[in-house]
Amino acid sequence: MGRSVFILAVIGLLLGVLGACAGSQRVEKTAVGSGERLYRTSCAGCHGVDADGRGPIAPLLNVPVPDLHGVAARRHGEFPELEIFRIIDGQAQIVGHGPRHMPIWGYEFFGDDADDEVAHRQATDKVDQLVAYLRSIQR
Repeated sequence: MGRSVFILAVIGLLLGVLGACAGSQRVEKTAVGSGERLYRTSCAGCHGVDADGRGPIAPLLNVPVPDLHGVAARRHGEFPELEIFRIIDGQAQIVGHGPRHMPIWGYEFFGDDADDEVAHRQATDKVDQLVAYLRSIQR
């Protein structure tokens, strides 16, 4: 089921890109919508449906789960897209937090074949969609 939702999201994204008259705003809406669906299936367990850090798994963790609405506010109004991408993808070392408790979604989204360029691009697209969604919910 997850792959079919992803395939539909990619098709929607491609249609938005190919339809030049749609403009970049339409593509952004598609990415945000796809990112929201990914968020609800992959992130809401810890971060909460409302991204407030109060998901059903959060009380079971020994580290605080951040409210994702305030990422930009905690960084003086700037939303650090690359940093958020790297955290979700698993590339970022989160110094001071000790062991990484969050799943490395770059691997989770990737699939079984480590040399598959298409799968790598699709995994990157999923992380990009999550970043677009998180940017859209900033207060």
